[in-house]
Amino acid sequence: MIESVSNSLPAAAQSADVRSQRVLEAAREQRDAVELSSAARQRLEQTPIRRDLVERVREEIEAGTYLTEDKIDAVVDRLLSKLIQAA
Repeated sequence: MIESVSNSLPAAAQSADVRSQRVLEAAREQRDAVELSSAARQRLEQTPIRRDLVERVREEIEAGTYLTEDKIDAVVDRLLSKLIQAA
């Protein structure tokens, strides 16, 4: 199994850009929803929130600018690094 992972890394690296683009497109098409229990709502009310950060991220998500190719590439790079380290 380790052989196949190390042998497939060049192909994985070459296709990372294609995968990044697919993930980016899929994320833009989806809408997520979260439901909180009453206990979670109570705890949330007691937790300090950086409202400026929340608002900025919310605006970026709505504008479709939060999830960028750079962010996806960074995630793919970290995953590949972990695969290499595990090998």
